[in-house]
Amino acid sequence: MPEPKKAKVASPKSPSKSKVAKAKPAAMPKAKATPKPTAKPASKAPEVKAPVAKKTRAYTRKAKGSFAELLKIQSQYEEAKKGAKADLKKQFDGLIKEADSIKAQYKGLFNESIESAPKARGARAKKTTGKVVGLKPFSLSEVEEFVEQKKQGKAVKISGRRPKSIARMEDAYRHSEDADDILEMLNQ
Repeated sequence: MPEPKKAKVASPKSPSKSKVAKAKPAAMPKAKATPKPTAKPASKAPEVKAPVAKKTRAYTRKAKGSFAELLKIQSQYEEAKKGAKADLKKQFDGLIKEADSIKAQYKGLFNESIESAPKARGARAKKTTGKVVGLKPFSLSEVEEFVEQKKQGKAVKISGRRPKSIARMEDAYRHSEDADDILEMLNQ
């Protein structure tokens, strides 16, 4: 006879762990699907619209003013200009008076004038010696070349000299025909 089955006995291997149920996050409710618009049946011939004329833009700028307004603004400008000139003139006169009073005080204290002598202007101004400043001095060879050309009766041309300096040589040549004397007169 068959033996009866034995009941299984749990072996004490490890205590059984009870499972804790984890809470699942709530699912987002699904949005209701919007029904797709049904496609209109395409007409066999497209509709042709009549061409529409393009609208032109109206002139929207305001008028800047009339000529009378322009004259009024111009007269205001002229008055302001005259007023500014008058103010500057008053300031200038005040500064000149102040400078004169300072000069008088300086002269009273130190017994000498504060003003300086006027300076000579320009490169060709004459010094007190009488020589002209800024001109290249004449050389003996230039003067000898001038005398030779004058004796031959040719038109005088000297390289590096302008007609004005040649005219000075001619003035000196009238006083003496010797090259050394002419050179001495020119370089005084």
